[in-house]
Amino acid sequence: MFGKNPFYLFETFARSFLSFLILSFVFSLLGRPAVAQGWEKLNISAGAGFSNPVQSAGDSLNTGWNLDFRGGLNAGSHLDADLDFNYNHFGLNSAALARFGEPGGSVSVWSLTIQPAFHLLPRQSAANAYVMGGFGVYDRNLTLTRPTVLTSIVCDPFFGCYPVAYGANQIVASFSTVKPGFNTGAGLEFRIHESSAKLFAEARYQRMFTTHGNDLSYVPVTFGIRW
Repeated sequence: MFGKNPFYLFETFARSFLSFLILSFVFSLLGRPAVAQGWEKLNISAGAGFSNPVQSAGDSLNTGWNLDFRGGLNAGSHLDADLDFNYNHFGLNSAALARFGEPGGSVSVWSLTIQPAFHLLPRQSAANAYVMGGFGVYDRNLTLTRPTVLTSIVCDPFFGCYPVAYGANQIVASFSTVKPGFNTGAGLEFRIHESSAKLFAEARYQRMFTTHGNDLSYVPVTFGIRW
């Protein structure tokens, strides 16, 4: 499974998840009395924040940023059965760049995990805390870059077409690997007035297994909104 193209794996999971949401929405609209009840059985959230590389990853990576999208079923008054997509981006620090002998570089990691969450209080509470854990597929990409000058043709109605030089980063090497991994963490959420929307803040320990060298570990801290 993990030998396949990582984008194929992501597209497969993403399409399955999107199909699930569409079908759930359609079935919830089959009868007017069931609309509210149908939406109450679903949750979806989006957030962003910063990410800290930890353990051996902290020796090579700078603090980065993350995006997170999650959704699934409200399996009970305390339990969420969700699917989570998380993306993280880190710049290589000066020590790592010196080892590679390149002036620029970055590491990006995306993960798609089965992500159950348990709320300590009933779902309707104005404020709540939750714990969660997940397991799934992780993709890590290392990109090395160096500055270069590119030339393009720009056309103007008055001056005509002429060449323009501009600076850019040229990719000199890129390596990607797909492996399983897991995460565990906790968060807080606060209901917005009387609506079903909630603001949340959470932190997770993420670990991607690797075949060679140390596993990749990092902690994304994410802030967002959940419905």
